[in-house]
Amino acid sequence: MKAIILEDEQLATNRLLRLIREVAPDVNVVANFESIKDTIEYLDDNDDIDLLFLDIHVADGNSFELFELKQIKGNVVFTTAYNKYAIEAFRKNATDYLLKPIRKEHLVDAIEKAAATSIDHSKNEENKYRNRILIKFMSKIHSLKTADIAYIFSKNKISYFYTKSGDRYPSDIKLLELEEMLDPSLFFRANRQFLIHIDALDKIVRHQGSRLRITLKPIIDEELVISTDKTPFFKEWLEQ
Repeated sequence: MKAIILEDEQLATNRLLRLIREVAPDVNVVANFESIKDTIEYLDDNDDIDLLFLDIHVADGNSFELFELKQIKGNVVFTTAYNKYAIEAFRKNATDYLLKPIRKEHLVDAIEKAAATSIDHSKNEENKYRNRILIKFMSKIHSLKTADIAYIFSKNKISYFYTKSGDRYPSDIKLLELEEMLDPSLFFRANRQFLIHIDALDKIVRHQGSRLRITLKPIIDEELVISTDKTPFFKEWLEQ
């Protein structure tokens, strides 16, 4: 997700940036501002911002003024030392309202809500499958494009997302749930442990009877064998 920050205290900006990098490293803070004026000028030229962290009292006024001057398309998280503005914030359809000093677990919740909303908006009536999956594990979250997933490997009740670039993200989402989220024309449930993207196939060789042994990219040490029962469905998947 692309994000911006409106905050006129440098220490507060630095702390928020540090927390975001710690709990959600794939949230890309592309700019930070100290004034409403500069924020509006940036948004006029950049309408693809997914998440806005807005302090309420800033150098040139009140950040609620943004909504009178500009149609805000992204998710908004207000950050403030005062709780008296909460009702007004949610009238502006705020995703969350964080009191300073911002606590790590509250920031995780806010980013998770924003990512989930972005995922919902990315769907349309013709495509019920996810374009992104929100991965939450312990105190960290990632919003991962499904197009970047090479395969998902399950072991000891943990699902590991392997990306085409070689990154790995653990998650507690079960493979059965993931099957319902992902486009079956692109993803195949190879066995109890693997859900694979068609682009992750490297080599396919015969293995003992009608079974097939698959080599994936990026390489994984675990052996992947397509059973005799699954082989016809696997071949049909490859030919569609």
